[in-house]
Amino acid sequence: MHDKTFEKISFKEKYPEHYTAEEWKVTETTTHDFNYMTIAGSEHPQDSKRFNNAVQLLEWLSFTMKFRLKNDPPQGFFDYNMPPTETVRKNMDKKKEDRKRKIFLPLPSYIEEARVVNTRRVAQAKTDEKLPQMRFYKGKKKKVIQILHIWAYGSGKRKVNKLNAYAKKHNLEIKWDYQEIYLNDMRRTKPDNLETIIRFDVKKGKATK
Repeated sequence: MHDKTFEKISFKEKYPEHYTAEEWKVTETTTHDFNYMTIAGSEHPQDSKRFNNAVQLLEWLSFTMKFRLKNDPPQGFFDYNMPPTETVRKNMDKKKEDRKRKIFLPLPSYIEEARVVNTRRVAQAKTDEKLPQMRFYKGKKKKVIQILHIWAYGSGKRKVNKLNAYAKKHNLEIKWDYQEIYLNDMRRTKPDNLETIIRFDVKKGKATK
């Protein structure tokens, strides 16, 4: 059986509402309900070998699954470029050793949990090295506030402060942890050229202090 040809799409172009933000201006949007593969960690992505290895594993699993599906594509199948990595950061007001970070890689909806679990099991069987614990996460559409951070212009702390100020002004309750979407690949991009969407889930209610 020979490979079928499929148009390859970009997640950033197919789902612009999920990957578009403005610098210095806080905006509100609704995220896309992707499926995700996730790996927990605590390292900063720019200077962590473990972080980069986790991203490589997620990308390899994603590539392997879509490659195998090309010869017997499920309904809704499309080929795709690797989407941007996302993280959720927890306890950022705590000491460095207490901070947590979970890495997310979006998947198309035609890749479901059973396939992810099986592909990881096959990958583990092929190596003596213990692979990181990986989970499947089914995303939901969420209302968020967001802003674009360009690394050349210094710390993202000012952008986080703007998000908090916006939430307070508009009586929005921040209800989840600080999220980042890395629009560039940190392994192949100079730090000054990196762009990251910083995002908080919100709901109407008591404003944050």
